[in-house]
Amino acid sequence: MTGMAAVENKRVVANFVERCQNQHDLAYADEIFHPEFVNHYRPEGQPIVETPGRPAAGFQRFYGRLLGGFPDATMRVDEQVAERDLVATRKTFRGTHTGELFGLPPSGNRVEWSFIDIMRVRDGKIVEHWTSMDMEALRAQMR
Repeated sequence: MTGMAAVENKRVVANFVERCQNQHDLAYADEIFHPEFVNHYRPEGQPIVETPGRPAAGFQRFYGRLLGGFPDATMRVDEQVAERDLVATRKTFRGTHTGELFGLPPSGNRVEWSFIDIMRVRDGKIVEHWTSMDMEALRAQMR
């Protein structure tokens, strides 16, 4: 992979973060997720329910639930590294817990939650996703 391809792949992922996770334009995921998208993320060991023919539907449901609990959510890209067709992004989620989430009533607490995503980019679209998220660390800040 040339340096330019790595730069372009990082841009694809950064645009996803900005549009979907900062601007809350979840419909953009339908455009940026590759038709063969596979989400390897299993929140707390449970697969994200996918919708045939709609590669972004699982992400949209998952992040949509987060936005229900944190309507003012923002995501900061702290660092990105690209190698081959993979982009690793260390990022920080911030928001105010003003809606019910995970069975927890709104606490009004401000949260700051960091994690790492790895995404494979093909043809300018996100085709695979892995992450490691400590959901209990988020819940602890919501109580």
